[in-house]
Amino acid sequence: METTVFETRAKELVEDIKEIVKVKGLNLEEELEKAGIQKKSYEKILRQGGMPNLSEFLALCQISGITFHLPYVETANTPM
Repeated sequence: METTVFETRAKELVEDIKEIVKVKGLNLEEELEKAGIQKKSYEKILRQGGMPNLSEFLALCQISGITFHLPYVETANTPM
């Protein structure tokens, strides 16, 4: 199967996150276990270059200190 641009970029982001965690002096495996990620899953991501699912990716971001600010729209509390 052909690798998409998004998959390539995601793998680059995971590598960047691994570097950030290393610079922070954290053990990424321990932090992922604390976040509830199974050993089989994080070994696939960290050692085999596998793609994390959304919850694993968000855990990686949280551990590294990357935050997201999503736009939102305030709506009235009344039915339309």
